[in-house]
Amino acid sequence: ATQTVSASEYHYDVYGLNIRFMEIKFSNTKNEKLTTDIESKSLLSYFYDFKGSGIVEQKPNQAIYEFSYQKKEKSRTTTVVLKDQAVINNFSNPPRKEKKDIVPVTKEDLKNVVDPLTAVQQLIFDQNKKLNCNKQKKVFDGANVFYLKLSQVDTDPYIIDSPKLIYQEPMQKCKLTYQTISGHELEDEAKANKMYVDIFYGEKNKMFYPYFLTTKSKITVEMFLK
Repeated sequence: ATQTVSASEYHYDVYGLNIRFMEIKFSNTKNEKLTTDIESKSLLSYFYDFKGSGIVEQKPNQAIYEFSYQKKEKSRTTTVVLKDQAVINNFSNPPRKEKKDIVPVTKEDLKNVVDPLTAVQQLIFDQNKKLNCNKQKKVFDGANVFYLKLSQVDTDPYIIDSPKLIYQEPMQKCKLTYQTISGHELEDEAKANKMYVDIFYGEKNKMFYPYFLTTKSKITVEMFLK
């Protein structure tokens, strides 16, 4: 991780079946702009090319979130404008197709929310001298409203044995979980609520950094901080 007084950057290599298939970058500039870049790598790019980029611009009492992706012949840009943590504008280009059996999003659902990048920054990366894994955010991504919850089951030291890991000291483990609220299809609810990411934090210069993240669905996916 690259850290300065005014900016921070986190670059991750993402592996599945021991193959690096994606690279993800997060950056935060003076707490005014958050960005992420996602790009498929290795053989996956040949079979399934994916690129995504997101940005949040923070202004007094307002945030503008934009996320664009391109995969194969499909692409979409989603823009969400929030004022005082309430959604005041939301649109996609091209527009999303209407789906059946959607849990309706209410006006109340769109209050006290943040965008996905702000949620990731505040939950995962905003760690200081003391690790805080007891927090949650209500999130709106342009279609779905959900909770992201960070928790810590134990304070046991964990050592991850991997040559890809740049941090070799014992780490602390936290868990990020997903809880649906609205905007999703009913048939997807049970599966969505099982989603999680285990996050392993290491301490350096009296700060905690997420050096290793992992989750499992059909395969185990691992993210290593570079």
